[in-house]
Amino acid sequence: MSNLVVLQDELLGGSYKPLPYRDRIIREPKIRHIQAPDFRDRIVHHAIHSVLNQFYERHFISDSYACRPGRGTHKATQKIQSFLCGSPVPLYACKLDISKYYASINHSRLKQLLADKIDDLKLLALMSVIIDSANSGTEHDYLFATDSYFHTKGARGIPIGNLTSQLFANIYLHHADMYAKQQLKIRHYVRYMDDILIFHESKAQLQIWQQAMIRFFYEELFLTVNPHKIRIYPARIGVDFVGYVIYPRSMRLRGSSVRRFKKHYRQQLKGLLTDKVSKNTIQTSFDAWAAHAGHANTKRLVEHLRSWQDEYFFVHAVQKYARKNNIKGPQVQLSLFDKE
Repeated sequence: MSNLVVLQDELLGGSYKPLPYRDRIIREPKIRHIQAPDFRDRIVHHAIHSVLNQFYERHFISDSYACRPGRGTHKATQKIQSFLCGSPVPLYACKLDISKYYASINHSRLKQLLADKIDDLKLLALMSVIIDSANSGTEHDYLFATDSYFHTKGARGIPIGNLTSQLFANIYLHHADMYAKQQLKIRHYVRYMDDILIFHESKAQLQIWQQAMIRFFYEELFLTVNPHKIRIYPARIGVDFVGYVIYPRSMRLRGSSVRRFKKHYRQQLKGLLTDKVSKNTIQTSFDAWAAHAGHANTKRLVEHLRSWQDEYFFVHAVQKYARKNNIKGPQVQLSLFDKE
């Protein structure tokens, strides 16, 4: 409580400064630099988020799905399927992806966008302190041309580990959402953070919108669309988005997601035999993944992977019984993963 009182005094007096972040690198599903804030700073982030999130929810478009209550990946896939099923003619899909989005968010532009909606000067000053508490430095410089706005428009980058960063990232791209919906009049549009999908029956129209969006990102938000992730293709071949490949009336899991889970699952099951991982941990992890996979056509896959559990749990039980009763004999060998 005394620490909360001190924190309150700092906030009221305008002397609050975030403590240094704790850096961490995660490598799955891809390499990311996570900056974790101190516990006292997370309290401030939650307080800001609890107020601003309700306010901005009234302004965000319905076709934005990341880090928003009542939305998420499954709602996004349902929306895409409604586009594909509801169109009387086959659609093309256009995919846009921002290069190093969190690391590219420009501090000055973000503060300006916040000030466009918020008139509380103390809150704006507090958010400015949080925004300026981190920057992406030179980590990603090699990916961008030296005269790119990434380099020339000032400080950029917000920490992936901050709760406020999720909201700031949505606020930043809301400007692009409004451009797409109000200026370009794009009807079939879905955004999940910096992954954007646009649908239309005309490939030529998508190319026009694609170039317009790329210019808008660069000129208005100082962002660069990843040239290696720009695609325009027939939606009938399957729309790859948020971990699924989506068809009008079915879905399957993305192949890389399945391979990644199998690798992790194998490690957990092998850890069970050396008592490094508990049965409860494996079951909880698997059930969570199975719930995610259950939204796609994966019944046979889930049943197959669940059989791995049964075999390993049986062997683990035999091992425990042998140790308890001091029974020695040949070690049980599993050929399951050799077959996979």
